[in-house]
Amino acid sequence: MRIVLGTYQFDTVGGSETYALTLAEQLLKLGHDITIYVKIPGKMAEVAREREIRIATDLKLAMPDIVLSQDGIVAYEMSARWPEVPHAFICHSPLFELQTPPAVPGVVGAVVVMSERFENRLRALATKHRIVRLRQPIDVDRLAPSGAARKEPRKVLLLGNYLQGEPKRFLMEAWGGAGLEFRQIGTPAGTSSLDIVQAIADADIVVGKARAILDAMSCGRPAYLYDVFGTDGWVTPQVYDAMEADAFAGLALSRPFDPTQLVTDLKAYDPLMGVANRKLIMMNHHARIHAQEIVDLCSDLAKPTASRTTPKLELSRLVASNWRSESKLLSARIAFGPMAERAKKAEDEVSRLRDRNERYRRTIERLTGELSIPTVGEERNEVRRRLAAEVEQDLRTDRGQSSDSAIDEPGRRILMSQINRRVVMAKVKRLIRRQYRRLRG
Repeated sequence: MRIVLGTYQFDTVGGSETYALTLAEQLLKLGHDITIYVKIPGKMAEVAREREIRIATDLKLAMPDIVLSQDGIVAYEMSARWPEVPHAFICHSPLFELQTPPAVPGVVGAVVVMSERFENRLRALATKHRIVRLRQPIDVDRLAPSGAARKEPRKVLLLGNYLQGEPKRFLMEAWGGAGLEFRQIGTPAGTSSLDIVQAIADADIVVGKARAILDAMSCGRPAYLYDVFGTDGWVTPQVYDAMEADAFAGLALSRPFDPTQLVTDLKAYDPLMGVANRKLIMMNHHARIHAQEIVDLCSDLAKPTASRTTPKLELSRLVASNWRSESKLLSARIAFGPMAERAKKAEDEVSRLRDRNERYRRTIERLTGELSIPTVGEERNEVRRRLAAEVEQDLRTDRGQSSDSAIDEPGRRILMSQINRRVVMAKVKRLIRRQYRRLRG
């Protein structure tokens, strides 16, 4: 099927831009001929080209089988260019006229919405449309968990283009008292990035709304729905349905804003929320399933046509797909080399420390045994002097006066490491003080 997906702006990273990129990539994997038509290209257009997705800045294209649009500007323009081609509109927000479906009857044959909140708004329009309710698609392969959230939270990621001003200050003051570190990605911070996986992986909590929340959930992180528009708190399986129906806008649970509630919510943090979130995404927001539903809609709207795929076109698509996979594999191999070397060094260090800890244990057992020997007179004093000399030698090493600490026995030498020396010496000194008290008693 030949599909043209139109969007006015394809520059900054945002919800509708990410949706277009995700859907186009999935349609391409299904073997469809997909082109994204944009009026204002930019950063996102370059990302699409890197993923072998065709970008067009004019409508000098072969007639498609169906047209998809995301805003009124390109919807009217493509309808004028191809008035006989079936047309579906993807509604991403009821807030802006730009993203409201065309009011002129007959321009679009169906409108796709991804929340009940949007659906209710569209049903109130004077122009009646066929409404198809789907769910936001998430690229679960790219947005996958990397490690787990800490048992006690340390880092918070503020993700999205809206959180700023007083709500942001309230959150940082309420949670900052717990020693949390904050990082923000989005328009308010002057930073935006499509590659947010590492930023999410570094965080224990992700705060945001709408698609940012879904991205955090897909990466297996506890997600806190909080924004200038409202706050619903932690995403959990118990409240997921209500939040999803509200488009994760923060207005589903009718919770009044209360800064003290932020402190209470933080105490309810549980890293296992991230595990439950990932499962919710896999069950309800898999991009592959969404693309299949869009294809079903397109097939329903469009007249049956002969296959647009030829053997040579399919071979070209498969070679391009294989090249993308090989490129990813090559990049992973290049990155894996230094990581494997660091892992080997870490394993060697762990083995070395285990050996030293075992030697320390044997040293403590020997000293404990010597201290337990009943002694009197000069023999007792000799034990004291020898143990004191050994402790003094270790203390000089601890202060940097000697490169190594050695406790010599016939045919045996024990080296004290800087890492555990303080712990060992503290134990030895406690044993000596206990023996002194016993002798004096």
